[in-house]
Amino acid sequence: MIRVLIAEDSASVKAYLEYLIASVDDMEVVAVVANGEDAARLTCELKPDVVAMDIHMPVMDGYSATRRIMAQCPTPVVIVSSLIQGDDARETFRIMEVGAVAAVTKPSGPGSMTAKEDAEAFIGSLRKMASVNVEKTHSKLSSVVAPSMKKKASDYSLVVVGSSTGGPVALQTMLRQLPADFPLPVVIVQHISVGFIAGMVKWLSQSCLLPICVASAGEKVQAGRVYFAPDGAHLSITQQGSFVLKQDPPFHSVRPSVSYLFASVAKNYGKKAIGVMLTGMGRDGAQEMLAMKNFGAVTLVQDQESCVVYGMPGAAAALGVGDYHLPPEKIGQQLVALAAK
Repeated sequence: MIRVLIAEDSASVKAYLEYLIASVDDMEVVAVVANGEDAARLTCELKPDVVAMDIHMPVMDGYSATRRIMAQCPTPVVIVSSLIQGDDARETFRIMEVGAVAAVTKPSGPGSMTAKEDAEAFIGSLRKMASVNVEKTHSKLSSVVAPSMKKKASDYSLVVVGSSTGGPVALQTMLRQLPADFPLPVVIVQHISVGFIAGMVKWLSQSCLLPICVASAGEKVQAGRVYFAPDGAHLSITQQGSFVLKQDPPFHSVRPSVSYLFASVAKNYGKKAIGVMLTGMGRDGAQEMLAMKNFGAVTLVQDQESCVVYGMPGAAAALGVGDYHLPPEKIGQQLVALAAK
């Protein structure tokens, strides 16, 4: 049985979240609190498997509560937020910086057209994150220190990255190592709840030197830019360097899928590509990363010690993939070294 603590100050939302958890057989609510101070205290006392954490609460907010939980009794925290658009969404990623492992949109009420979909996303996120080992140090990163690069032609044409659970902070750590004159485009598939990509782009843009955006269909990749696959669409890249978005069925239960991107890069870029696999659940992209390697690409895999979840990197490593096994900061530094070749 998965034991859940709910931290939410709205009486109606609290009641609905309790109802959703009570409606499934493998979960139970161990406590419901209305402020972050009680959330932190009772998490340490009751030791739930996962905490559903609101952001704005009286006495202590979700940011401070998560930071205290990670310092005193590390427990998976899922941010349950209605703040998914624009500047507001950056609050969610600030909490990830101090240890939260996932974010999900606050479920709409029973009368909503998306009620079933929202409920499934909420329950699914709690279920998956309850098994995550968060016995890791989460600290705010220092300011960007990324030296300029010597101008020369690179042996490579682009970098592609797959990332999932724990990925936002790993991406921040990696990307902030890249200087403003980094000569390659970086294309990323990040598994995250629908609605959060735009906010993540804005949050990352605050601490990284390269311009970051969401990829558009038909757009051509440009050197020195970072692109994210958009919500709900698989992303691939043609041999001519144009993005293709497709609404094909989910692959490995996700859309966008890392596999979809990596397969196109293996076919169209071969040894001109660099592939990176960061922390995440499952095995999305592992087989296709092997294909990239077999076509001559350089592959970098996040090491087990630094991963929140070693699923995707571990699946790749088990296939013999990974010219380098490094933490995110050193992956960023290695990308700079490779791009200078």
